[in-house]
Amino acid sequence: MQRVRRTFLAVNAVPLAIGLVLSCATALGGVAVYGRLSLGLVWGFLQLGLFVASAWWFEDRSTRLSGSDERPLPSGPPAAGGSTASRASEAGW
Repeated sequence: MQRVRRTFLAVNAVPLAIGLVLSCATALGGVAVYGRLSLGLVWGFLQLGLFVASAWWFEDRSTRLSGSDERPLPSGPPAAGGSTASRASEAGW
């Protein structure tokens, strides 16, 4: 899990550092890429997309690594003499 956190941090820290440089160097961030679309704006959209993708990846990996905490519901009819309240408490309700 520690490795997943480090990867998530590294993947998002590098674009953040570049974004900070672009915001400080306004002449560089203001370079026109396509029409009125500037380099700073393109970089912001790319950084947002990367963050969303890496957050999805992080959630997927951390869920797989931690395992499922949910227990499956018991199937079939209840045992003779058993109440449904005991089944609900066994199922994690």
